[in-house]
Parts: sequence; C-alpha cells; structure tokens
Amino acid sequence: MPVDVGVERTVLDLVGRAMGRFRMLEAGDRVAVGVSGGKDSLCLLHALVAHRRRAPFPYELVAVTVEQGKFKAPIRQLERQIHALGVPWEVRDEPATLSLVADGVAHGCDVCSRHRRRMLYTTAGELGCTVLALGHTADDCAEALLRNVLFNGRIASLPPVARSRKGGLRLVRPLALVSEELTTTYARELGFDTIGCVCGEKESVRREIRDFLTTLRGRHPGVPESISAALGNVNPYTLFDPALTKPGADISPAFEALP
Repeated sequence: MPVDVGVERTVLDLVGRAMGRFRMLEAGDRVAVGVSGGKDSLCLLHALVAHRRRAPFPYELVAVTVEQGKFKAPIRQLERQIHALGVPWEVRDEPATLSLVADGVAHGCDVCSRHRRRMLYTTAGELGCTVLALGHTADDCAEALLRNVLFNGRIASLPPVARSRKGGLRLVRPLALVSEELTTTYARELGFDTIGCVCGEKESVRREIRDFLTTLRGRHPGVPESISAALGNVNPYTLFDPALTKPGADISPAFEALP
C-alpha cells in the first residue's frame, strides 16, 4: 500500500532535521535498530531505510529484537516485512526475563526495561555496531520529562544522542521530533503488521501521564510542540542546580551500559 506522500515527507523531514541538528550519524556507521514490534520502532526502521537513500554518506542497518516472552504473537511474523526492506534481522532471547516469566515471578516494567537495554547494548557490540537507534518519539520525550519532574525530583528527558561512558557506542533517537500521531498515521498507511507487548496493557504512571497529555492536547493543540521546544530552550540560570552555573560545566548526556 503506497503511503501518503505528505505524511512520508513530513516524517522523513523531521528525521533528517533531528539527524542533522544532533549529529546522530557519521559516515560508515553500522546502526543497530531496536525493533520491538510496535508501530514506532517499525516506523523508525522504515524511516532510516528511506533516509539512507538521501543521506550525504553511507551507513549500514541491522534490526535487533529482544525476546522476553511478552509478545502477543510470535515475533517471527515480522520477518517478511523486515527482510523486504533489505535489512538483516537479529533476534536474541533475554534469559533473565524469560526465566521470570517462565517461573511466574511478578516484576515491574523497570526490570523488563533494564534487561532489554542490557541485551540491546550487548548485541549491538557483538554485531560490530557503532550506533544503537531507538524508536522514542517526541511524545515519549515529553512524558519522560513530566515523569522525572513529578516523580523523580529532577528535570530530565530522553536525550536525542547519548554516548556510552564505556566504549564507543552512541545511542540515538531519530524520532525525537516526530509525534505519535505521525507514526500512527505512517504505520496505518503503510499497512505495518505490528505485534504488541502484554506490558502495554498494565496501568502505570507513564500511562497516566500519556492520558493527561492526550486530554491537554485536545484542549490546547500546541502543547506537544511547546514541550518539544522547551527541551531545546533551557535557561540554566533560572534553575536551582548550582552546577549548571559553574564556568566550564559539562552537562552533555551520557549513558551507562548495564553490567
């Protein structure tokens, strides 16, 4: 099914803007793309394939999926559409979470997420990748900001680019400027076969924040764009952290690959 040209162009333009603004990729990069089976990660993979055709330098792509025993359908059902893009696909079992599921041990999304990230970092390294790309959208960044402010006592979100403190792996979020509304439309018009995760059905703080933003967006259409703009328009001198006002303070993001 051909995608609406306007939607495709908008998504690719926003991905390209994020790529350039945050210098996400370099010539010769090998990019591991985290594919969870949802619309956002599949939108990311499609967009990176399309962006590669117009990028000023070459880069490689490999899709990576972590099996944790929580998909609603066999994840291998995605194989045909991923291979149709000409992208190799690596599926890795994550033993710690699989063991918890098999034994019926209750655990939160934070445990699942931590094990998944560790497996993604490990797999990317083993595949010789220099970059790990994740499908977080502008909505995810807005939710992370509010979640950290309201529940963690800090002003922080999901950085578009982060570098590993150990090793040379870069973590990038090319959909950081793309809204959920756009990824939903893009996925629908391309006819993506998506596979959900049972965790998406659970009540959570993240879901509460998402519902709050959805309600607010219905009354004030400019809210999502305002939050995205705020993440790039920080005045450290109006905040309480004295470290931000020290000369030469380095506040660039980094991430720690889990042991």
